[in-house]
Amino acid sequence: MAPYAIPPESADLLNHERYILASDFISGAGYGIQAVLYIICASYLWHEWKLHHQHIHAILLLYMTLLFLTSSVVQVAQAHLIELMFVDNKSMPGGPWVYLELNLGGILDLLSQGAELALLAMCSIFMIWRCWVVWFSAGHHIAYLIILFPALILIAAIITGTIVFISFTHPTSPLALAGGPHGMTWTTTYYTLIFSPGIVLTILILIRLMIHKYHTPAGLAHAKAGDYTSLVTILVESSAVCSVMAVACLVTYGTNSPMNLPFADATIAAQQICEYLIIARLAHGRAWKEDTMATMHFEARQVDASVNDSEINISGRIADSTKLEQARV
Repeated sequence: MAPYAIPPESADLLNHERYILASDFISGAGYGIQAVLYIICASYLWHEWKLHHQHIHAILLLYMTLLFLTSSVVQVAQAHLIELMFVDNKSMPGGPWVYLELNLGGILDLLSQGAELALLAMCSIFMIWRCWVVWFSAGHHIAYLIILFPALILIAAIITGTIVFISFTHPTSPLALAGGPHGMTWTTTYYTLIFSPGIVLTILILIRLMIHKYHTPAGLAHAKAGDYTSLVTILVESSAVCSVMAVACLVTYGTNSPMNLPFADATIAAQQICEYLIIARLAHGRAWKEDTMATMHFEARQVDASVNDSEINISGRIADSTKLEQARV
């Protein structure tokens, strides 16, 4: 059925408005999943903290709470911005997208973008720590060298993002014009830098986990090894799904496609969901730790020793039985 009235806007603007609504829906759905995971993980960590008083539980609980509160700020700012675009100012000449362009640098826009930068920075720092943990068995010096490159990219992203956000408060500055929705230079650089640490860390973690999987001791029980080397474990520990979405976001943004809007929000939501899953594995003692590989080798040696002892006992019993039969004859 044909619409009652076609808005006096170009097809490009209409597509941007459709995709910004889609991105807001994806962001809201992701926030709902995060809320459920936060409640589950926080309850378990709080219970474990009261029982054992281990610092790791308190640190993870504090980090999760800060992450969830920051995500809540993003959701509130985005929801109010969508309301202003599509309800309060829906009749503005040029449509809601033009309203958004004219209000770049406003308090809601800066609050939303700044909180998203903080979210991505916190997620990247967490993944840098996880990468260091996974690579620790190769030597702590190697582990520090491995995380150096993504850490430098993250620092550059934070500096670039700060410059872009400050420029938005001065609409006539060259940086603001270059970083606006129709200018690709500064915003492309910012998005490339802010998503790159996650992509690089995913590759590094995948490489190390595949090496671990290849070198998993043969004597280790399959169920125990599966906690650390299964496909699901590798995908969760490396945040591979998030990195795929980040690549899709960068490609669509580079081609000036409005599809970058939902991909960007999906990437941010997926990054947080992956971290909640990793924290849940940490809380249950099933995530990679610095001594995981050494522990696996130790358990493998115990299994081998137990098997050897069993074989010796069986051989001894067979020999005793043979001697007894010979004596009777």
